[in-house]
Order: sequence, then structure tokens, then C-alpha cells
Amino acid sequence: MQKELLVIALSVTIAGLANAQAVRVPSHDSAIDVWGNYFDADHKITFSGKVTGIEKVKPATSRDTEVTLLVRKPGGSGTWVVDLGPSWFVDHQNAKVRVGDRVQVTGSKALIDGKGIVVSSQIVVNGKGGPVLALRRLSGRAYWVGTEVAQNQTIPTGPNVVKGTISGFQSYTLNDVPYQSAVVQTAGGSTLVDLGPTWYYGQQNLSYQVGDGVTVVTGPNPITIGPNLMVMPTYSIYNGPNVYTLRYGNGIPVYNWGGQ
Repeated sequence: MQKELLVIALSVTIAGLANAQAVRVPSHDSAIDVWGNYFDADHKITFSGKVTGIEKVKPATSRDTEVTLLVRKPGGSGTWVVDLGPSWFVDHQNAKVRVGDRVQVTGSKALIDGKGIVVSSQIVVNGKGGPVLALRRLSGRAYWVGTEVAQNQTIPTGPNVVKGTISGFQSYTLNDVPYQSAVVQTAGGSTLVDLGPTWYYGQQNLSYQVGDGVTVVTGPNPITIGPNLMVMPTYSIYNGPNVYTLRYGNGIPVYNWGGQ
């Protein structure tokens, strides 16, 4: 299963292959969880209802537009306002929520600007076995925030760990989606490591530069891009106190499905 997830042999468009070190990674904004402080992991609720509306709102304290659902309780006894997260993240998910869907919502109730809202962590669409929109980890930390400061962390070692210096960047296209990767120069040569799709990576609070020292935890099998290019799937990148997480132990990216 994991091998099937990680080994991808597809016809793709390669950007800047002949001049990888000249490719410059765009400047980055900072992904934020505008209402994350209201999420209480110790007091979560779960309820079901029907989606009667989908709205996009822009909080005064955020540069992002948030996606919210209106979920009517069974029997018409009231409507919940459910926040999903920023539209740049929600709109890229495989799981979609539409008006008329029956959903099961897990989240935390909050009072924001005098209005009740549910800050959600997971949405199950149309019953058990339906699509799952995973938005926050069990701790409440949002999946769209891929970077964190981890003080006193233990730097991993092992056969699937690449340690070296960034010597360049490489962009490519997979399934019509632009991606970014970094060239890491090690004692044994160079390795191309995944940085994620541009729509996700470009929102993170990080900016790697040529010369940065990094430790990259990768999967055991490369992603094959055309006949002459292979990219190692990244699980996490350690750079000083900063950790950028792209995948968990099951190999599924956090930017498409929030697996633990």
C-alpha cells in the first residue's frame, strides 16, 4: 500500500531541469489558523446535520478567506455555523462538501465576536465510508500550517534520512499541478527532495535558501518523474529549530488528507 502511494510513474512536464540551481523559490507568506486559539481539544463535540449553505468570509484579522458551512440540525431545531479553514487549503482537498450533503462534524464550540461557531477538525460527508475532510490534528493544530518551531528536538538518523546543504531548487509539474523540490548536496552526491505542491508550499512560513543546512526524512521509494528524474518524497525537513512536515508515517501527504 505504501509503495503504491509513494512510487508514481507518470508523464509530467519538467520545468527548469537543465538549470535547476537557477530556479528561485518564490517568497512565502505565513499560513495561519485565524481561529485556532478557540479550539479546545479537551472539549470536542460531534454532531450530524444537513448542509444548507456554504459561505466564504474574511475575518478582520486575517489575509485569508475562510470557508464556513451552515449545518441544520436534524428536525430543523437550529443551524450550526461551522468553520473549515482558509479557502486556499479547503478548495484543494479531494473531499468536497456541497449544499444538500449530510455531514458529521467534529470540532470545538467557540464564541467569536459574540457569535457561536464550531471550529472543526473533521467532516465526514454522507455517512460512514464517505469522503473525510480532515482539517486539524488531534491536538487541534491545523493541517494547513505545515511548519512549527520544535525546540530541543531530536534530529532523526537512519537509512531514509538525507543530511546536507541546499544547492538549488527544481520545479516540476505532476498531474497538472506545479510542485517544488530542493537539491540537497550530501557527502555522497546530490538528492532531489520534495517540497510539496506550490499552492501549499507557497503559503508556509519558511524560505529555504541555497547554502541552508537541512536534515530531510524521506520515504524509501522515489517518485519517478519522466525517464531521467526522481524525487524523494519528504516526510519532514529539519532546519535549525524549524520543522516542515509534509507526510506522516502512513506516507499520505498532510495537504491532501490529514492522516495521523
